[in-house]
Amino acid sequence: MSKSKKKAPKTLHAGDVFEGWLLEAPLGAGGNGDVWKAARPGQASQAIKILRSVSAETYERFKIETSTLERLGHLPGVIPLLEKFVPDDKSGPTPWFTMPVAIPFEQYVQGRNTFDIVEDFIALAGTIQRLHDVGMSHRDIKPANFLFYEGQLCLSDFGLVKYPNRAAITPPRRDVGAKFTMAPEMRRMAHSANGLPADVYSFAKSLWIALTDQELGFDGQYNPLSSLSLSQYLANQYTTTLDRLLEECTDSEPDRRPAMSSVIVRLQEWLAICRDFHTRNLTEWTELTRKLFPLGAPNRSTWEDVDAICLVLAEIAKIPALNHMFYPTGGGNTITAVSTAAEDGMIALHIGEKMVEILRPAKLTFESFGNDMNWSYFRLEAAQVAPSGVKGAISRERTYEALTEISPGHYVPYECWDHNEYNGEPLPDSARPASRYLSGAFVFFSTRSTYNGDGRTYDARHNKMSEAEFRAYIARHAQRD
Repeated sequence: MSKSKKKAPKTLHAGDVFEGWLLEAPLGAGGNGDVWKAARPGQASQAIKILRSVSAETYERFKIETSTLERLGHLPGVIPLLEKFVPDDKSGPTPWFTMPVAIPFEQYVQGRNTFDIVEDFIALAGTIQRLHDVGMSHRDIKPANFLFYEGQLCLSDFGLVKYPNRAAITPPRRDVGAKFTMAPEMRRMAHSANGLPADVYSFAKSLWIALTDQELGFDGQYNPLSSLSLSQYLANQYTTTLDRLLEECTDSEPDRRPAMSSVIVRLQEWLAICRDFHTRNLTEWTELTRKLFPLGAPNRSTWEDVDAICLVLAEIAKIPALNHMFYPTGGGNTITAVSTAAEDGMIALHIGEKMVEILRPAKLTFESFGNDMNWSYFRLEAAQVAPSGVKGAISRERTYEALTEISPGHYVPYECWDHNEYNGEPLPDSARPASRYLSGAFVFFSTRSTYNGDGRTYDARHNKMSEAEFRAYIARHAQRD
């Protein structure tokens, strides 16, 4: 037998008595130890951690863990040490220490919504930040080491903790940390790597696991444009700034990761955006312009190619409730998708599941007024087209036709939609109500823009002004805002 090891204790079972503790149920197991729910006569149950594999390295880590927990005391966000037995000589009786019984992470996360999880992770980040403030890194951050105790997520398992002046234990070329959340430098050079940015990396990956319910995590840096994207898991939620944060936190270069203090602030900002629709809408509108104009939004930009117009309008329609479209005849609506229409050179603006507005675009113009995207808008000019020939379809102001499109490019009177019938037969599944515009201008503002917030703007004033006149009109209001 190796001189560095003693014989491991026998396998333990529920009902066994260990050093006066009645083992009630297993709570967890690692490579070197086991955790049991246990109690002494007349005492409430505690969680007892028993060192099973005793070597020079594991025993030293066990001593460091217990001394660290004693040093931290009852720091909020850390599972505290209650009792311990850690003899000086590792060849003596089996070491152990106890903690309060807490809720494991996989149980905690069940049924919790995204915002509650992020709130709890902000508090957990605050705990990690307090450790970082004194130069202490946990180095084993992963969901399995999070426990819910006294109303908050807490850190447990400080066996890999590192702090200033702590004796080196990890041999060169030995990795340290959890497989699916480990920072790359902890795989390559754990003995000399800075544990603080490594904690940030592991925290970000743990957050992704918690939000997506994907137990195995992902390799490498987070990529919001891949199948890893949070948008794939958090339906209809704003994720852009959270995407950016996870991407930075999982950078392969430790020096490029934000500090934990910055992570806390940015998570709080993300929550504030999500919980305030007004802020979220204007933020998404601003990000839309950044996506279209990555080098900076111009005062004006114009597209005349039909395919290009479709692509831009599709970006406007992509985010639910982002845009509000004002009709050339008055009123407004939200477009949910854009597609080419059956008629050559025409496009269809989708409203909800079935309704479409069909027009031939002459040009699409983006207008902005400095850094405040609240007043920026898109103006879509519809080219003049001849009527379809369907009797009685043209509106009173002769701007559009109210029709039923029973198949691509085949129009019949709108009444067919109301009665679900054409020529004595039920309408096919392909049928949809359509407004076919003969001319006119549409404008698109963000849903929470000042312009959209004023009910008087639904009078189609934009269509009563030329492109230049309407821009000047909006510019005057933007200057006064």
